Amino acid sequence: MENYNNKKNTFQLFSFSAFQIRIKNAFQLNRLAAFQLNKGFTLIELLITIGIIAVVSTVGFLNLFGYRGMQELDLTAQEITIILRNAQDRSISQESSSRYGIHFENSVSSGGFYDLFSGATYAAGTIISKNSLRPTIQFSDPTSGNSKDIIFAPISGFPNASTTITISLKRDASVLKNIIINTNGQIQY
Repeated sequence: MENYNNKKNTFQLFSFSAFQIRIKNAFQLNRLAAFQLNKGFTLIELLITIGIIAVVSTVGFLNLFGYRGMQELDLTAQEITIILRNAQDRSISQESSSRYGIHFENSVSSGGFYDLFSGATYAAGTIISKNSLRPTIQFSDPTSGNSKDIIFAPISGFPNASTTITISLKRDASVLKNIIINTNGQIQY
């Protein structure tokens, strides 16, 4: 009988172990099925990701907008400097036996413009070329409603006076460029 009880206990241990293995396998299958069902993202995860993308895009766009304004300001300063040097070169070479100058006007109604002209004074009949400022750029000096003339002397190319032309962004007048014309004829920005 003792032998029978030992066999019975062995069988019970064996059946209990098989039962545990079945439960363990079923539990692992349930975990695997639950993991497979939860493969996607939650709504909160998606909203956080969209929010981060929106913030980064906004910062990037604003920086790009500021960069573009600075590029336009630099380009306008270069264009004005080129026109000034053109007038100076024409005066030095005495093209058409005349002196040349630039008229800067900060008109209240039509915006800023600058004209290349020939002769000792600016007049409508002496204009060689007319240039307008870009829509995003304004003159700070000359001030609104005023004008400045820079006339270069023949042969020497010296200006009639040392002066500064200041341009700035319309949306932020603190962002500006100074174009300096020295009495010795040096033009820099």
